[in-house]
Amino acid sequence: MNKPPRYLLTDQFDLGMLSSLTADITLTEISLEDVCQIIEEAERDKELGLHGGWVDAVRNKEAVSLVPNGAILLVARPVETDRGNIMKWVQVEVMA
Repeated sequence: MNKPPRYLLTDQFDLGMLSSLTADITLTEISLEDVCQIIEEAERDKELGLHGGWVDAVRNKEAVSLVPNGAILLVARPVETDRGNIMKWVQVEVMA
């Protein structure tokens, strides 16, 4: 069974992408540890046939789309701090 991925790992996200949506949107800051756990669980779920796991949307930009009840984005963004650049993660989910 070839099911669509449940999670898209990306570094491309703009709040302007949300302006045309008429759905509820959830933005949640998550840690790198959370991202790793989500990916591990997505792999297990894929093996069980529950959904298509996850995909590296950094390499496949066309995979990134925001639709109600679609794939959940895991977005990495570099943030400048006094300790230098660090990666912050945000989970973006669009609900119908």
